[in-house]
Amino acid sequence: MESLPEDEQVIVQGNARSDFFGKGTLTLTTRRLVFEVATGGLLSRAKETKIDRPIGAILSFGSAGRKALEVHFEGNMEPTVLYVDNPEMWEVAIRAVFILGGAA
Repeated sequence: MESLPEDEQVIVQGNARSDFFGKGTLTLTTRRLVFEVATGGLLSRAKETKIDRPIGAILSFGSAGRKALEVHFEGNMEPTVLYVDNPEMWEVAIRAVFILGGAA
C-alpha cells in the first residue's frame, strides 16, 4: 500500500482472498478499506488495487461463516465476499472505525 497521509493510519492488515480478484492483502485504515493483489510475473511483481473505498461507502458488513467477511458497498448490487483468517476481528475493527468517526 502506498504511503498514507499523516492523518490516516492502518488499523488492521492481513491476507485475504476474493473469488473475483484472487489472493491479496486487505487493509483497513482510519478512512478506507483497501484490497490489493500481486500481479505480474516472478521478476516483475507489482500490486494492483482492486478495492479502495471510503469507510462511508460501506452500507453493511459482517462475518458470514468461519472465513468469510461480507462487505456491501454503496453502488454495488451484491456484497463483496473476502475470505480472511478472522472475519470477526475484521468486523469489530470496521465497527470501531465507524464509531471513531471514519464514516463521517
